[in-house]
Amino acid sequence: MSNFMCLLNATSSVVGSGASTSGAAENTAQAAGGFFSNPVMVVVIYCVVIFGVFYLFSVKPQKKREAEAEAMRSVIKVGDPVLLNNGMFGTVADITAECFVIEFGTNKGIRIPVLKQEVALVREPNLSNKEAEPVVEEKPKKSLFGFGKKEDK
Repeated sequence: MSNFMCLLNATSSVVGSGASTSGAAENTAQAAGGFFSNPVMVVVIYCVVIFGVFYLFSVKPQKKREAEAEAMRSVIKVGDPVLLNNGMFGTVADITAECFVIEFGTNKGIRIPVLKQEVALVREPNLSNKEAEPVVEEKPKKSLFGFGKKEDK
């Protein structure tokens, strides 16, 4: 039974009872853990990685879409048919600093100023009963990481 008690005793040292050897063992254990042995640093690194992934998958594509939409709005000229964010079609009648003046309807008498941010697309409405054919654009195939053109086999 004394052997069993010795195994449960947490204060006993396997190396010896000297203070210098136990201090060296602690220094070795701390050096082995290094930077990641501190739990606060692990949490900080984890948060940085999470925010980095969030930026790459959410914020950066959103900024790219906004830049493309702003470029599309900057080339709109008088007479272009446009689709607004609320689903209404119209024709640009005039352009001001922050608004497009849009003509709605077929009688060309209804002119409403609309903020430039509310224009979704430059597109004519389909007034026929036929389904619109989808436009398929072929993009060049890229390799797995997007560095070069992938060869077709």
